[in-house]
Amino acid sequence: MPEAEVRSLAFVALVVGNIALILAGRSFSTSIVSALWRPNPVLWTVLGSDAALLAIILNWPTMRELFRFGPLHLDDLLLCIAVGFAVLLVLELLKRPFRRALRA
Repeated sequence: MPEAEVRSLAFVALVVGNIALILAGRSFSTSIVSALWRPNPVLWTVLGSDAALLAIILNWPTMRELFRFGPLHLDDLLLCIAVGFAVLLVLELLKRPFRRALRA
């Protein structure tokens, strides 16, 4: 894989991982589903802005050249999203033991 494509893949993985951390940190007392249904316009503004800026950076040739990113293929993007969901799942599963410790 060319260096520019690896750079863009690492950047997308970093952004998706940060989004997973934001979503996992929403609440220790409820599940991720109930935390997402709770109204929070700032969260949706931040997530929408992140997605829009990421799309602009990856698709606008001037921005891609500025960051020295290569083109990101669909399978690479899906891999980053899948890893982000896996990180979110692991963090949600780790909350259960910590909930018990925090209650005690």
